Amino acid sequence: MKLSVQLFSRSFMVTWLAVMPAVLSGCGQRPITGGTSGALPTDGNPIPDVLVHIYLTNADTSLGYAVTSGDGTFELVAQDSTGPLYLEPGSYIVVLESVGAPTDLPAEYLDRDSTPLKMEWASGDVLELNVPGLTLN
Repeated sequence: MKLSVQLFSRSFMVTWLAVMPAVLSGCGQRPITGGTSGALPTDGNPIPDVLVHIYLTNADTSLGYAVTSGDGTFELVAQDSTGPLYLEPGSYIVVLESVGAPTDLPAEYLDRDSTPLKMEWASGDVLELNVPGLTLN
């Protein structure tokens, strides 16, 4: 009887060790969703693959970020990537950075001090950012 219990335990352990990597591979980090949503168009066309950083007007540290999808939409994530970022009413500055297909963003949009994307946020609507006259590649 003792022998069969040991064999069961070993076979169980071997099976467990074989199955565990497959189980754990499905347990990776999930994308964070649900933050303030927005859209980044240029003259009505979506701008994909752009990293959007958002700052309070009076702060040097970014509150959060997002990457635009193929249709130019995004959802903000907290800077430390711990969860979604929901904007409270206030004054904000937005800085852009291309992270995918080459998009020639004007230099002024790349810097916190020169970006023209400054806004007053007062509601829970979609954050509509517009970069007029941009040529998409």
